[in-house]
Amino acid sequence: MSVRRALLAAAVAWPAAAGALEPRFDHRETHGPVVETLGARDTLASSGRGSVATWRPGLRAGWGFDVTGEGSELILGAEVALRSFDDPRDERVLVAASARYRSYFGTEELKTFFEVGAYAPIHSRLAAGPLVGLGVIYDFSRRSGLFVAAEFATAFGEARLSTLALLAGAQVRFELP
Repeated sequence: MSVRRALLAAAVAWPAAAGALEPRFDHRETHGPVVETLGARDTLASSGRGSVATWRPGLRAGWGFDVTGEGSELILGAEVALRSFDDPRDERVLVAASARYRSYFGTEELKTFFEVGAYAPIHSRLAAGPLVGLGVIYDFSRRSGLFVAAEFATAFGEARLSTLALLAGAQVRFELP
């Protein structure tokens, strides 16, 4: 009789134990580097000149922080154009900085995200403005993931700039101490 009870208790407890061992894919209380490659279409307009549109391959590196404890991240970063830095007419974005708040939707491996932030080209023309993005991320674990996204940014300053970018990247995370 006790063997039956033990088997019955094990059968009832087994699903609960398996649920406790389920992997987590959220980003709560983590931070870490973000690296992205991007292709951007920049349109720059300045007073006294017409607008100039150019394609720009680039590389962006940043660091993500979970600032709320809910898994969304603040990502601070900088990007550089992967082309010649020779720009005598100051018509191309060569270096830019960004601060983005990325909010994730979902807790499994595959999630979508929305980001909003500030974008500031700092070489060739200084300008600043808003940035919005939408993407999909696949997390292998809580510690790493790959993503693709599309972003739109506009900036005002020494010139007016609009940028539409497609990007792919990777992120590594560490738990906060």
